[in-house]
Amino acid sequence: MNNYKPGPKHSVHAIMPSEKQAVLDYVQLEETADYSLHVLACKGAEQGLFYISASAIWWILSDKGLLSDRRPLFRRTGAGKKPNRPDELTGPNQCWCWDLSYIKTDLKRMFWYLYAMLDEWSRKVVAWRISPSLMQWEAKALIDSAYLAEGLLDVPRDLLPVVVNDRGAQMKAKPVKQMMRDLGLTQTFSRPRTPNDNPFIESLFSTVKTAPDYPGWFPGSSIQVARDYFDQYFRWYNYDHFHSGIGYIHPIDKHEQRAEAILKKRKECMTNQRRLRKLYWSSKNQITGSGL
Repeated sequence: MNNYKPGPKHSVHAIMPSEKQAVLDYVQLEETADYSLHVLACKGAEQGLFYISASAIWWILSDKGLLSDRRPLFRRTGAGKKPNRPDELTGPNQCWCWDLSYIKTDLKRMFWYLYAMLDEWSRKVVAWRISPSLMQWEAKALIDSAYLAEGLLDVPRDLLPVVVNDRGAQMKAKPVKQMMRDLGLTQTFSRPRTPNDNPFIESLFSTVKTAPDYPGWFPGSSIQVARDYFDQYFRWYNYDHFHSGIGYIHPIDKHEQRAEAILKKRKECMTNQRRLRKLYWSSKNQITGSGL
């Protein structure tokens, strides 16, 4: 009589040793040092290295003592009447949001200013600019850039985006309001001192300033240094960043409506990998059961 547990020695859905090693090899690369668990899962699958869920990667790294907090999270709350957004977003260019953020320089009391316009459905940054000024014409230039970049000149007015912004001087300036009306954009305002009314743009700025390569400050003697950095950064953000708010899809893929196909392909790959694991462990169990 033996006292072994009934059933197969190995679960047929267990992660294979080769998959574990592929994950461990990947996380030791310098380029992956700041990836979250979900980004590790997406990047590994994108490169064909492994098809493993984020939770399974957590288990593998935890087992080896390789887990650590990678990025801090900052949360804010607010209350009151919210801006008049569309009830449901079903595609790109239905609702935009924008704001500006102070960018530190190496000179006291001197800042550059980052203006950004974000599509709320896809999280794509549709326009941005670095400026030395807080004047309303910078806001107008941002709106104009976004409008042209998204090809909205011939779009019917009832299909143009609602634009969410806060109540800063640039947003409330009469020339900016008039430009919105002339372009057919519906402008809606967030509540005073309530960042949660414009959460997507606030989240963007948080992501920007907690990026591993973000220098923290830029030379006050040359605005071009800041412009070059953000030009590269927003290309990465739109085309290479796996955004957690849209199912870890690149914003450009969501914006151009490829997300559904990508998610379907991911699911197929994970299903196929589960079949491979079942075959692998079933064969191991048969060998063990035969006494070999």
